[in-house]
Amino acid sequence: MPSHPLVIQENLYFLLNEVEKHYFLVDQFFKTQSLDVLPRIYARRGYMQTLREKIEIKCSELTKRRKPGTAYAIRVEAVRSLAAALEGVAQHYLDCVQEGTLEDHYEHPAALTCSKLLRRMDRSLNLVKVGLDKSQRRIGIKLGRSTQGLLAMYDEIQNVTLAAKDRLTDTQLKSAILSNYALKCAIQQLAVVGESLIKADLGQVVSLQNYDHLRDSVSSLNYSLNDLKVRRLALTRSGSAIAAISHKDESGKDILAVYKEGDHNKLAEEVEGMKHWRNVDPQLAPDVLAHTTSNGRSSSLLIEHLPGKTLEALLIDHYKDSDKAFEERKETVNTALSVLFKTLNRIWKATYTPEHCQARFMQQLAKRIDDSIRVHPDFFTPEHRICGQVRPSFTALMREVEEKEVHWRVNFSVLIHGDFNVDNVIYDSVEKRIYFIDLHRSAYFDYVQDLSVLMVSIYRLQVLSGSTRELMMQSAMQIYHFGRRFAKRQNDDYFELRLAAGLARSFATSTRFIFDKKLASRMHLRARYLLEHLAQITTEQELNFKLPIKELYVE
Repeated sequence: MPSHPLVIQENLYFLLNEVEKHYFLVDQFFKTQSLDVLPRIYARRGYMQTLREKIEIKCSELTKRRKPGTAYAIRVEAVRSLAAALEGVAQHYLDCVQEGTLEDHYEHPAALTCSKLLRRMDRSLNLVKVGLDKSQRRIGIKLGRSTQGLLAMYDEIQNVTLAAKDRLTDTQLKSAILSNYALKCAIQQLAVVGESLIKADLGQVVSLQNYDHLRDSVSSLNYSLNDLKVRRLALTRSGSAIAAISHKDESGKDILAVYKEGDHNKLAEEVEGMKHWRNVDPQLAPDVLAHTTSNGRSSSLLIEHLPGKTLEALLIDHYKDSDKAFEERKETVNTALSVLFKTLNRIWKATYTPEHCQARFMQQLAKRIDDSIRVHPDFFTPEHRICGQVRPSFTALMREVEEKEVHWRVNFSVLIHGDFNVDNVIYDSVEKRIYFIDLHRSAYFDYVQDLSVLMVSIYRLQVLSGSTRELMMQSAMQIYHFGRRFAKRQNDDYFELRLAAGLARSFATSTRFIFDKKLASRMHLRARYLLEHLAQITTEQELNFKLPIKELYVE
């Protein structure tokens, strides 16, 4: 990492030297079991912390005025992570001595193997000094892979320790086991050191676990990973890594493909979803360029990069712009919605099937409501009082609506997205095209599911006032009116009722993503407002029900 200031370089080398001194003391402990080692190793902790804090402070200064996500910022963050991991190795060395030190001298049953393991760890850490200047990725991968052999040695140490239980007291056995475990934690920190070096070279999205995935995936592009730049595209709630792959020699703006890594089952469903949508319209969903699996839990995708911006970006990007720029953005949003409605009309017509379906929004709500309760328990008290009037609890309203909802079925099904949030819809303003991404929940279902999710995903965007907020509210109302027109053509008599139930479901469950009490409260009260309306409606009134759209989307 030669591009960093000298103060960081020096402190990293000093930190590595201190870890090496810790190694000598721990090795001496296993060879002699001397009680004198503990105060000597403990006395070095202050200097270790000082070195790490110096690096932290300098890293903060370097990134203060830098844009997050740039190659420079990623390298700085990798240094910060490296320093913390090195301090972690030293801390676990201290724990090893501290847990293994007893007032009465005893011999650790696997002391020789412990010393051998420590020597291997020290040789691995010496490689880091080389990795600071060059070959960061190669050294990082070597470190990560060496941990597998070290962990195998730890298992051997633990087995030898347990086999000696008959000749050790309970206190001695406990001390030896805890000392062994501290060694295991030090090995795991060594893997973090390796990951820090890889991230410094390839970016934050790359780890020891997914490096092989990424290398195998990009081979389908006929490039070596050495020629490519990897930068994070999104942080997902599911934990999936999503990165843009571009050529190092270019500006990085021309993305070759998108890499996605995550749960094997979810990505397999997404592949099937993309294939299904491409059978309906080959240009609507991205193409899968590669799909690799390393084990039964995780896999990776390399998918076609789609041009354009998400609907979320169109709505809120640069929302402090000038009046002229805002009017241009408003026109772009309206055009995007118009193209979206034409696309949905075409898709729903092509996939129409005369099979009855029921969304059962209250059942969906019941499955997800616990997460919202954990984040905002005060919203879901057993008794609800307004100005002295006692109102039914939220769960009681859910049960009442669930009984009524059984009759609000729709007599056809269409192919829906299944996770129709604003960040899963992309609009290409050049080609005037709409694309869908993240298609793992696609199914033949009630179209109202997609409309209600999209409308609430707009509402929960955390811009709470101003012209951008007005644009968001107008966009949601346009979606409602589009859905109403479609329902009228299909003679869908219960559209308004189902949309009200779907919105209530999404408003209530989406509060789990919103920490801001003001916005979360607005959403919860809208969910309750809709449920109270639906709970009070009689069978005779159902066909005349109209969604109170202005009350919901005018602020």
